[in-house]
Amino acid sequence: MKKFFILLLSFFLLFISSESYSQNRRTLRADAAFELKQYNTALEHYQKAYNKARRKDKVEATRILFQTAMCYRYLNDSRRAELFFKRAIRGRYPDSKAILYLAEALVQNEKFEDALEQYNLYLEKEPDDWQAKVGIQSLQKREFFEENPGLYEVNFERNFNSRNNDFTPAFGDVRNSILIFASSRDEALGSKNDLWTGQKHTSLFVSFLDRQGEWSKPTLLDEGPVNTEFNEGAPAINTVGTELYFTRCQSIPDADIGCRIYVSDRKGADWADPREINLVTDSTLSVGHPALSPDDMSLYFVTEMEGGIGGKDIWVAERESPGGEFLNPRNLGEIINTPGDEMFPHFKDDGTLYFSSNGHPGLGGLDIFFTRQDGNSWSDPENLSTPVNSVADDFGITFRKGANSGFFSSNRKERGARGDAIYSLYLAPVEFTLQGTVRNDSTKTAIAQAQIQLIGSDGSFAETQTSETGEYYFDNNIIRQNTNYEILVSKEKYFNARGQETTVDIVRSRDFVYDFYLMPIPEKPIALPEILYEFGRWELLTQYQDSLNGLITTLEENPEIVIELASHTDSRGSVEVNDTLSQKRAQSVVDYLIERGIDSSRLVAKGYGKTIPRIIEKTIERQGFVFEEGTILNEGYINSLPSEEHRDAAHQLNRRTEFRVLMEDDDDVDDP
Repeated sequence: MKKFFILLLSFFLLFISSESYSQNRRTLRADAAFELKQYNTALEHYQKAYNKARRKDKVEATRILFQTAMCYRYLNDSRRAELFFKRAIRGRYPDSKAILYLAEALVQNEKFEDALEQYNLYLEKEPDDWQAKVGIQSLQKREFFEENPGLYEVNFERNFNSRNNDFTPAFGDVRNSILIFASSRDEALGSKNDLWTGQKHTSLFVSFLDRQGEWSKPTLLDEGPVNTEFNEGAPAINTVGTELYFTRCQSIPDADIGCRIYVSDRKGADWADPREINLVTDSTLSVGHPALSPDDMSLYFVTEMEGGIGGKDIWVAERESPGGEFLNPRNLGEIINTPGDEMFPHFKDDGTLYFSSNGHPGLGGLDIFFTRQDGNSWSDPENLSTPVNSVADDFGITFRKGANSGFFSSNRKERGARGDAIYSLYLAPVEFTLQGTVRNDSTKTAIAQAQIQLIGSDGSFAETQTSETGEYYFDNNIIRQNTNYEILVSKEKYFNARGQETTVDIVRSRDFVYDFYLMPIPEKPIALPEILYEFGRWELLTQYQDSLNGLITTLEENPEIVIELASHTDSRGSVEVNDTLSQKRAQSVVDYLIERGIDSSRLVAKGYGKTIPRIIEKTIERQGFVFEEGTILNEGYINSLPSEEHRDAAHQLNRRTEFRVLMEDDDDVDDP
């Protein structure tokens, strides 16, 4: 019996040992694949290993959850990455990086408040970590980017995109009629799948633009020597379209041998055998993402060689003559490069350098930035903002020569895209229009055939008339950028009106709307407010001069009209004295207007003495006494008032200066 139990125990221990070995073998395979950046393969092994580990080794199970999350992170599956980072954190995974990576996944999943909470939690544990600080800065800037989008219009390009990854477009000729890009679609060369993505190895594809402006269905650039069974991508063409630079990443199951930059010369319609560009001496380093300067004499590329700022940096090597070797690589420095990753450089033909970065504050993931060289330094990189940039990875931009349009890559989750996809960007011309309605200020009815004159600070002039419904319109051929405009509106029997609009510093198209309300020229005199005189005096007091500013503006905006300035006294005193006094008071107003630049030929002074009592047009209050609309301030009415103070207030209202329009055109009017 004893032997039986010993035998049974031996079988049990053998079973446990065998199961443990099997579990350990799966984990080792997963870890080895992960180290080789074979994330799709590693994911399969981790999933199998977890099912065993969660029942027997919770610490190992939690580690596997973290590694699984990392695989999804590198596979750009932020939704699953979020889920597994949360599970790892709940399992008390010891590395606080899990919190940081969870925050990044939450940003990509547009859960911004949750992301900020995780960033702050991580900073409590790692107060000096640059990634969390940049992440928080990015969240703080997100609202600004959303409210201040860039000027480009963005569209998903169905002609180029497939169910798999399509990315890094580049124009292949000087006419912008050839587009070359990388793709892992089913037609890619080779029969094996990439152990990182689980998709086919990427090949270079090409599409051609026809005379109707349509792009052809993409086809393989070639079936060798450029395309191989390995990954080819990130193409770049020299300025004359005779050299193709690209990145090739060879894949060997049990080794990570890195990527290299190659160049192939065009031979007619074909490409010659590529040759490697020797930029580093360390065979384990990856080098990629080539970009040529506008003069083709400098090669910009991406690597993690010693002497960098951190992560992947952009470097440059120069040559002394066309066709020569690129020598002496140097780092572009801390203005461009950060502790994060800077990749996918591209030069616009005006010398502007575009690149992608996750080290500069942005919207999340890789954002596209641009910088300009100033002597030996670069300007501070500027974010292209939305809609080019998103919470996902945005990279691989290319521009047409001589145009503000092109293409870029993004793995954003929208417009039906799956994984990396190609988008177009287009800087629409900034256009302006100006329109509005002219109405009667009193009745609010439309005024037809009003004259609208538009005078630009650039010397331009345009005019039109309002329609039967009072509407006017100037189109984008008339309204120009960086111009100040004065709008003059005129119509017989109405005072002119004036307005201003500007397109200076406005960078987006806009339809300006400016409505006018014209005041009818009244037949009755118009009282000038607050023009009072000392008893028995005619001098215009300084404190009342500002009351004439409105009249001055009216005269300046209506240079054709001639007006009468009429002064009136109260009913006290003799006719002769009041006639003389009112004439002097009227003349004092005329003299002041002349001092302010109004032509004397447009002004007529007239004193009416006490002959025309005031009629109250609207109920007013003066010195605490109310005078009702329609009241005639004649001597009989004033004498009927109950107190001396009341009568003095009425007399003061009679002491007034008015103006009325004598003529709308002063051509035939003689000086008074």
